[in-house]
Amino acid sequence: MGERRKAPAVERELRAVDVLAGALADSRKAYSSGAARSNGGELQLIDELLGQLDGVRSVGSLPNWLAASAGPEGDHRDALGDVLGAVARRLARTGEAPKEGAAAEAWWALAAALDRLYGSGVRALGRLSFISDALLELLVTEARQQLPAHEEATRPAPGPAGRVLASLAVSPKLREAVATAFGCEIAPTYDAVYLYDPPGSHVRTHVDTRDYELVFHLILEHTLPRNGFDGSALIVHLPGEPEPRRLPVEPGEAVALRGRGTIHSWEPLSDDEHRTMTAIGFASTA
Repeated sequence: MGERRKAPAVERELRAVDVLAGALADSRKAYSSGAARSNGGELQLIDELLGQLDGVRSVGSLPNWLAASAGPEGDHRDALGDVLGAVARRLARTGEAPKEGAAAEAWWALAAALDRLYGSGVRALGRLSFISDALLELLVTEARQQLPAHEEATRPAPGPAGRVLASLAVSPKLREAVATAFGCEIAPTYDAVYLYDPPGSHVRTHVDTRDYELVFHLILEHTLPRNGFDGSALIVHLPGEPEPRRLPVEPGEAVALRGRGTIHSWEPLSDDEHRTMTAIGFASTA
C-alpha cells in the first residue's frame, strides 16, 4: 500500500524532469536555427544539461542542480542565465505560466534556480522625488525623438538613450534609490534604452539580458484603454509565491526589478492602448 501511495508523486517528479528536458531540447533548436540570439556557450551547456538530466531523481533537487550547472567558479553563469530564460519562454508558450501538473513543477524549479543564481525580487518605487515634472517632460520628448522607424503593426526596436536618459542612467540619486530598494551595492552597466509598446502588443514572459541583471523602469507615457480598464501591468513570478504578482505602474512612477533572476512579463495592451518606458541596467557588486 505504501509503495502505491508514493508512485504518483514519483511519476509526477519524473514527468517534471521530462518537461524540462523537452524545453531544453526546444531551446537548443531555437539557438541552432538562429531563432534565439546566442551570446556563446548555450548549445554546449544545453547538451551537458540534457546529458546529466537522467541522474536527477526528484523535482525537489532540480533548482540546486540547475544552479550548480553554472560551475564552481560561476564560469557558465551568464550562459546558464540565457538558457534558463529560453526555457522559461518555452514553458510559457501561451504567454502565461503553467499552473498545473508537471509543467508547473518544472516552472517553479526554474524560478527557484534563477533566484539562486541572481536573486529575485521587485520593488515598486512610486514617484521618486528627483523625477521632477520638468525631467519627465524632457524624457518624454527625447523618447519620441529616439523612436526608430517601424511598421505600424510591429513593436519598435528599443530607442537609444539620448543626453537626458544617459544622464539619468548614471545619476547618483538613481543609483542610491535602486541600491536601497534591494539592500545591496550596485554599479551602472551604462545600458539604457527607451521601450515602446504599441496597441495590441505583448511583452511576453522572459528574464532580462546580461546587461540588465537589475533594471529600472520608469513609465513615461501610458494611454489607457477607453473601456475603463486600468491597462497593462507588470507580472512577476517569484519563488515561493503560488500566484504571480501584478504591479500596475502609472506614468511618472518607477519599478526596480531583479530582471535577470526574476521571470516576468507585461500584460497585453488593448488595441487602443500604448506605453513608453525606460529600461536602465545595473549590476550587483555584492
